[in-house]
Amino acid sequence: MNIEERVNIAILMKYYGKILTDKQREILSMYVDNNLSLQEVSEELNISRQAVKDTLDKAINILNKTEDSLKFISRDKRIISFINNKSNKEIDETTKKQLLSILEDE
Repeated sequence: MNIEERVNIAILMKYYGKILTDKQREILSMYVDNNLSLQEVSEELNISRQAVKDTLDKAINILNKTEDSLKFISRDKRIISFINNKSNKEIDETTKKQLLSILEDE
């Protein structure tokens, strides 16, 4: 898994991670956030490498399907782009920062 894929999964986790089971979140976090290999995760949790891979695949699939349905990430990206493309006449810098801060807090 390359860095771009890891970043995308981390973003999906930020938005939708709570819908996963505790075990799915734990394994995904170890693999993505801590950059552990499948083997390292399996050894740490004392489960098979295949169980780790299956859990990762299922969790990532759930996150992707959730974004495909809800589209919160793509909505927020459009909002951020809209805010950033507005001139200072249309929206003052303080308001722009406040709006972007609200989006980042979620």
